[in-house]
Amino acid sequence: MRILLINPATVGYSRSVTTPLGLLSIASSLQSKGHKVRLYDRTVEKVKAEKVFDEFRPELVGVSLVSFKSVYDALEMSEYAKKLSLPVVWGGPLASEIPETVLKKGCIDLVSIGEGEATWIELAEKFLNGERNFESVAGIAFRNEEGKTVITEARNFVDLGELPPIDWSLVDVPKYFQSSYECEKMLYLYCAKGCPHSCTFCYNKDFHRCTYRKRPLEHVLDEIGYLVKNHGMDGVYFADEMWGRNRSEMRMICDSLRSLDLEFVWGCQTRIGVFTEEDFKYMYDSGCRWVFFGVESGSENMLQKMNKRIPYDKIEETFSNCRKAGIIAIGSFIVGFPGETVDDVAKTVNLIEKIETPLVNLNYFALVPGSDIYYKLIEEGRYHEITDLSEVADIRPIERNEYRFTDVPEIDLKVIRSWYMWRSFSAKSLSEDTKDFSFAKKVATDAIKQLKRSKLKDFIISMFLSGTEFLSIVYYSHFYPSVKKKYGIGKKYDK
Repeated sequence: MRILLINPATVGYSRSVTTPLGLLSIASSLQSKGHKVRLYDRTVEKVKAEKVFDEFRPELVGVSLVSFKSVYDALEMSEYAKKLSLPVVWGGPLASEIPETVLKKGCIDLVSIGEGEATWIELAEKFLNGERNFESVAGIAFRNEEGKTVITEARNFVDLGELPPIDWSLVDVPKYFQSSYECEKMLYLYCAKGCPHSCTFCYNKDFHRCTYRKRPLEHVLDEIGYLVKNHGMDGVYFADEMWGRNRSEMRMICDSLRSLDLEFVWGCQTRIGVFTEEDFKYMYDSGCRWVFFGVESGSENMLQKMNKRIPYDKIEETFSNCRKAGIIAIGSFIVGFPGETVDDVAKTVNLIEKIETPLVNLNYFALVPGSDIYYKLIEEGRYHEITDLSEVADIRPIERNEYRFTDVPEIDLKVIRSWYMWRSFSAKSLSEDTKDFSFAKKVATDAIKQLKRSKLKDFIISMFLSGTEFLSIVYYSHFYPSVKKKYGIGKKYDK
């Protein structure tokens, strides 16, 4: 069967795109069963949809909905497919959490809920054989003849060792290269799926059911070897929600990476308190140059509400140990969380100042469908269940505070976020191994690459949005000294 899998374009996005790992895995699985697959990634491809459909002649179309910013293009592609009388299936984290809302659109026939590899193989066989009874297919949603939404039983997770290795010939690899710390051609790969934890703001509890599963390490190593030797990849960002759960697992991966004897560096995301200074040095010696830590708040009260379950007394020590090992430590924080107070925000600022990392990823709270806090706010009558895709299509939680679930003044949140974005952008030195202003250069390079990929209309929109966002950051970070003084922002860096 000829199957077209679409990664829809995003609106006003100036940052470099990442490899569509979920679609790549599904496409590789379908190909292993004899299906012909075309992965059409509209975030990097300029070719028009009409040409792709005409040349490939698909019999089944899949659309991945990961981000709010993809909704408009996902609908446009689905409506085009329906004009050609093609069946359309949506999947991805966002679609999986609001299947009934998605199915209200007449251009969508089915929703694949959760992990899609096994589901897609079963659906493809159904369509290939002309069957239209889907009730026996686990992990999907559809509308029956009466117009009622049917959600089948949850599908059991597959053994990741049974999935075929990812076929990177399905995409134009160089289009996904990013500059990063000490590398110019970095790609996103992954060693494992899921996370054993259940933070209240994350969709993991619904989507991955707090289940952590490893891929065969040899598959990961083979991918790295192929991408380095055939495409010149010089950096890897392991996209695992939690990389290296413990010391023994970390050392096994590091030893394996070192055994490849290839020139590349890498980074990952892991938890506070898992590794010591000695461990970080071990990681550095195998090529690790940056680590992302999801701290989220400096208030123990808020961390409890978030169900972060990280050792608070290990936060400063972890950042210090990472820095001593020569690794760039990136701290992620959230402001505007429901119930957060001025005192909670002040504690977050105080912690950020203490850990002394030049790179802080500070975001406004984003309400994610499927998260515990999403259901809690609905139950409390402070939010409503999403019933129309138009409600989420224009949400931009990274750029602006979409919600008002806290009494902290809006201007305070803007100034705090803008200051730390500016501080990260203008940081001269990140580590002894990086060049001066390497983060600013990375941001600028990513933006230019993404703008070059855009069509003229999208290019103009992206330029306007990027420029507006940059000026907003400069304005709020420099022209509200009273707010900075109120929270003790930038004492060290203002000297």
